[in-house]
Amino acid sequence: MVASPPQLFRTVRVARASHDVVQQIKTHIFEGNLAPGDRLPSEKQLAEQFGLSRITVRDAMRVLESQGLITIRVGAGGGAFVANPDTASANELLTDLLRLQRANVRELIEARLVIETSIIEYAARRATRDDIAAMQRAIDGARAARTNGDSHFTRHSVDFHVALAQAAKNSVLLFTVNSFRTLFYEVLEKLIPDDLMAQRAIADHQKILDAIANHDPEHAQQLMRDHLSYFEKRARKIEHIK
Repeated sequence: MVASPPQLFRTVRVARASHDVVQQIKTHIFEGNLAPGDRLPSEKQLAEQFGLSRITVRDAMRVLESQGLITIRVGAGGGAFVANPDTASANELLTDLLRLQRANVRELIEARLVIETSIIEYAARRATRDDIAAMQRAIDGARAARTNGDSHFTRHSVDFHVALAQAAKNSVLLFTVNSFRTLFYEVLEKLIPDDLMAQRAIADHQKILDAIANHDPEHAQQLMRDHLSYFEKRARKIEHIK
């Protein structure tokens, strides 16, 4: 006889049943009691543990799946499994929320000035050889695009700033940068084609990278302020920001 799995969950109040099921499972995931790849008890077992109907449990599973916390597989070996962390869907959600809040270019500029001048200090202290190589690849990609007459160098510029955030070794700061990454890209797209801007961005990024490679946070911060100040002046022209 197969032993029953240990009971993780407690019965919940019917009035807010589906919500409580979602919250309990979330808590176990966030506290590490359920790890990515772990299989949840079957729908029937969950219904028994929660003291609810299978329909209510099924509704909660759909909510958790929509939030990217579990994946549901069908067929042999199927069931509900804890999902691997996927920041892409969360970043997309945050970007949509920023759009709903009518986040404008001025606010994006202010956020970048606050966040990226802080990020670069940590990057200058913590960047590894792999981080420096990733930033150099982004610069080289932009330089090659400009040489080939490709005015859409934007993706390389964005890649540089994301690699810079990764070099800071702070997941919260990286997540923050990724949340406005799409908006940043859209603003840059409005500013091109402009070879002068491409040339300036490449030169600024190389100077910033050199300061990071030399582990000089003060110089790197000043370079970033100058770089973002130039971006601000160009962005204000398209939005007529006062």
